[in-house]
Amino acid sequence: MQVRQKAFQATSFLTYWLRALSEHSLHPPFIYKLYTEAIKKDLQGPEFMEIEKAREELLRNNGTIKISDLGAGSSVTGNKKRSIRRIARNSLTKARFSRLLYRLIRHMEATTVLELGTSLGINTLYLASATNGGQVYTLEGCTQTANIARQTFSKWPQSNIYLLEGDIDHTLPELLGEKLSKIDAAYLDANHTYEASLRYFNLLLPRLHKDSFLVMDDIYWSKGMKKAWKEIREHSSVSLSIDLFHAGILFFQPGIQKEHYILEY
Repeated sequence: MQVRQKAFQATSFLTYWLRALSEHSLHPPFIYKLYTEAIKKDLQGPEFMEIEKAREELLRNNGTIKISDLGAGSSVTGNKKRSIRRIARNSLTKARFSRLLYRLIRHMEATTVLELGTSLGINTLYLASATNGGQVYTLEGCTQTANIARQTFSKWPQSNIYLLEGDIDHTLPELLGEKLSKIDAAYLDANHTYEASLRYFNLLLPRLHKDSFLVMDDIYWSKGMKKAWKEIREHSSVSLSIDLFHAGILFFQPGIQKEHYILEY
């Protein structure tokens, strides 16, 4: 299974690489500014140093936890008991992508942010730092993983993170019903299956507005994820979609011509 999945991902990347465009092919002002200022431009400022120290601590952590994986599982190991350092090495997104999430939130001035899939909490810290006084709601299905994330957050000076633990199929509707009437930005990095991706999207859709954006992680994780990404970006509510291979970005601005871009990243 892993061999077929790796082959699918390699073929998908080759197709992406052959089709990806640079800023020289972008003409509408919104997408040109978004790409040049938030996607392509990557500055490593001092505001990231403390978060990366937290990442390094996790990479040195020899403790083990039991994973209760409710999603598509790991492509690295099927072992439910894993070391924290191994999770940090294999499951945390690269700092470059975390900085992209930070820049997108700053560029779009998002203050109410939702994250599905807390993991060990590093991306959550980037999201919380970017909101400029806003609030980050993050959902994690695995109890022991959520506990490690809480330890990470406890060392952080900001208190704008609300972590909700439990099966996201239950906690997400609960959160949307009780606390979230609108969402400025959503990052989907949980349960990488076709069915779950569509389910989450449809649950979030009523809370999104014309200035919202949604980042869907691992859109080429599997054939199912690729299918989900295609159906979601073709949804009538989506006005602009961007394929960066590792993730897709969706915008919901009514009245503009529907466009899809495959961009170098």
